[in-house]
Amino acid sequence: MIHISQVLPLVEKQFKELQPKEAVEFKTYKRDRGFLIYCLPDSVFQIVETGYHNQTVTGDLVSTRKHVKKALRREFPRSNKVWVEYFQGVDNPLDIKKSHSHQMPLF
Repeated sequence: MIHISQVLPLVEKQFKELQPKEAVEFKTYKRDRGFLIYCLPDSVFQIVETGYHNQTVTGDLVSTRKHVKKALRREFPRSNKVWVEYFQGVDNPLDIKKSHSHQMPLF
């Protein structure tokens, strides 16, 4: 769990480090809203937003960066804490389950 002010720097870092078939998920404290960043080949990213708006957006780095900022304001209007989970070996970002191999916690 991280503070909301650390989300955008972490997203920027993940845009540089994510490999294809890897995903990082950001959820509210109650885990009922959030968004997921999924890396596709050729530096293309897919953003899956769940909560107030359920939508999926695919694009390059610039367009997904703009969408992440909008999704952060929309899905986390009063949140101070954010849950972050990393997943590897994801074939379909719409079907991520807890059984997918996830990275070990960094803390």
